Amino acid sequence: MTLQAMSFIFGAILLAVAILGGGFEIKEIKVSNVTIGVRIVAGIAGLLFIGLGFWQPSALPESIRAEARMSEREHDKDRFGGDYSSFDIKTDHIEDCEGTCKCDAKCAAWTYVKPGFQGPRARCYLKNVVPEVSDKICCVSGTKIR
Repeated sequence: MTLQAMSFIFGAILLAVAILGGGFEIKEIKVSNVTIGVRIVAGIAGLLFIGLGFWQPSALPESIRAEARMSEREHDKDRFGGDYSSFDIKTDHIEDCEGTCKCDAKCAAWTYVKPGFQGPRARCYLKNVVPEVSDKICCVSGTKIR
């Protein structure tokens, strides 16, 4: 049984408490009569749990979903074009470029340019498409696996 199904069932039980006011049994669960305040709270909570039962994790933006998977790093490879963002990397760690792409919903690929090729610092290019790969010793690239 999925979490969504359990949430929906629990919400339905709470909603039944709100509507009927208790005084019923469901298998081993016996619900005694409740006050109007408890009925209101049960109704609100029931509606929330029913709503969660309809919630689909795939509807979330990619940046909030469980971690995206990344391809293996392509050493000495450039993916030229498709840039929507670029920035200097102060730490000179490839992981910073790859990790930024991993967390960004728009990012489909990335290229890390090693220090000394486009200036004294390393540079990261985030791409909203997956360009063709070409051999270049200046770069390390990768893609997001969707």
